[in-house]
Amino acid sequence: MNPSIKEIGHVSFKLKNTVKFRDWYENTLGLKIGFILQKKPGEDYIVYYQLRRSQFIEIFPESSVLSWPEYDGNNHEEYYSYQYATLGQGEGRPVRDAENNLWYINEGEQYISKITYHVKDLQKSIDFYSKIYELDVQKTNEDTALVTINDYQTVELIQYDYSKDNCTNNKGQCHYALIVNDISAFAKDMTEKGITIWHGPKLMSKSYTEEDPYIPVKHSENTYNFYMQDPDDNEIEVMCYSEDSFQVKYAIQ
Repeated sequence: MNPSIKEIGHVSFKLKNTVKFRDWYENTLGLKIGFILQKKPGEDYIVYYQLRRSQFIEIFPESSVLSWPEYDGNNHEEYYSYQYATLGQGEGRPVRDAENNLWYINEGEQYISKITYHVKDLQKSIDFYSKIYELDVQKTNEDTALVTINDYQTVELIQYDYSKDNCTNNKGQCHYALIVNDISAFAKDMTEKGITIWHGPKLMSKSYTEEDPYIPVKHSENTYNFYMQDPDDNEIEVMCYSEDSFQVKYAIQ
């Protein structure tokens, strides 16, 4: 484990059908909304559903500041890298939400225990997590590896040649958030290792440079962040909470 990395703080999705989607998360899964960011009164920008251990599911409605013209409202994990997230410890039972996102749900405490990806080059992904993030990676068989984030969270990597361009525009899953202790130090470490870091999602095409280095700025939820990509172009939001972060204020333990 890397002591500078705390945990996975949220997993994020965009959606097309707000009513069906929210009905499933609130009434089927039984989650409560922690907080909502709005562009203006009555127009939601991001909705945060509370999980245990101060974690969230982050939802971008169709009306968010970033539109999703290429996403058809049906997650096709057979075409892309992202596969599913697991809530609670164990293998869990498979369930799908209103836009076909796959979850594995365990009884008991609801928190993100695992995020699973198909990757085109398993060794390249292992090198990314072990050499860039300096996390422990265990190869469980020829085609699968587990990345240890902490003592209750992992990222699972499965060798598989998915068929379509794995960009954020196409798929329902946007990113997951990696919570760090010192975001300035982490940003410096990433850039020194040759990783491009971004002001926002990569599709916004605004990277930090030597002339414009990362400087921590609180965003709309009073939290510091930047974005980066893994070798398969999966987006990872790197975050650091402040004492007045909404994620801290509205967390449930």
